[in-house]
Amino acid sequence: MSQYPRMAFILISFPSGSRAFLDIVSVMSKFERYMMGSIQVPDPRKQNSLFGILMRANTDQLGAFTGLLGKIKGVNVKSAVLPEDK
Repeated sequence: MSQYPRMAFILISFPSGSRAFLDIVSVMSKFERYMMGSIQVPDPRKQNSLFGILMRANTDQLGAFTGLLGKIKGVNVKSAVLPEDK
């Protein structure tokens, strides 16, 4: 695992109006020092909401963050990590 910070985009999908929202925000608050920005977008056609989060963290921190999110019922998580800055 890399000890150097990497840029990553995390996409989180969850059911609109579910308890998952509160659980996601709780996890986000624990990792807020790594967050550069976020956006929430509802998708009323599918009754889902999406969070997009831009982060700068090492791979251990990114893995811990996405791992906690992935344990929340109804939540799907995908991430894209850019190569290390040199």
